[in-house]
Amino acid sequence: MKLIILVVLIYKCMKKYIYYSFFVLLMLNFNHVKSQSLNQFGLKAGANLMEIRSKLSDNSVAKVNKTGFYIGAFMEFRKSLDLAIQAEINYSSTDNEINDNIGLLHIPILLKYKLGTKFEIYGGPESQFLLSVNQTDIKSNEYKKFILAADLGVGFIISDELTIDARYNWAISSYRDLGYRQNIKLNFLQIGLAYKFEN
Repeated sequence: MKLIILVVLIYKCMKKYIYYSFFVLLMLNFNHVKSQSLNQFGLKAGANLMEIRSKLSDNSVAKVNKTGFYIGAFMEFRKSLDLAIQAEINYSSTDNEINDNIGLLHIPILLKYKLGTKFEIYGGPESQFLLSVNQTDIKSNEYKKFILAADLGVGFIISDELTIDARYNWAISSYRDLGYRQNIKLNFLQIGLAYKFEN
C-alpha cells in the first residue's frame, strides 16, 4: 500500500515534466520530415467563452459563463497532406465570477486530420499556466499554477491561408482547490480565425 501511494505521489510531481518530454520528442521527430515546405507558421485570435464550473461540498455544481478573448501563434508540422501535429501557444483573458480578470497561457499539442478540401478535425492535450487573477494573490495553495486540459475541435478551411477555428477545451484538473471536495474548473469554447503564412 505504501509503495502504491509513493508511486502516485511521484507521478503527480513528475507528470508536467513527462508531458513536456513527450512534446520535445514530437518536435524532434517532425524535424526529420523531408517535406519541410509543408510546415507552416501562423497566428490566431478570437472569442474565449469560459464556463466557470464550481463543485460544492454537497456535490452540487454551480456554473457561470463569461466572455473574453484569446490570441496566439502556432506551428503546423505536416506528416502528410492530410495528417499533421500543431503546437500552439495562446494567451486568454476572461473575467471570473466576480469580474476579476483571469490571465492564462495555453499550450496545446494537437493531432489534426484533414477531411476533404474544406474541413479538418483535431484534438489533443493542453497545458495551461495561470498567469494572473486581477486584484488577487495567486501564490497561495488555493490557486493551481499548472492546469491540465483536453481539446477537441473542427476547422473550416476558407483558403490555403485562412481557417475558421472552433474548439471545446475540457478541464481535467481544477484551477482552484477550496478544500473539502470543493473546487473550481474552467472549461472553454474558443471560436476564431487562424492565418497561415506562406513559406
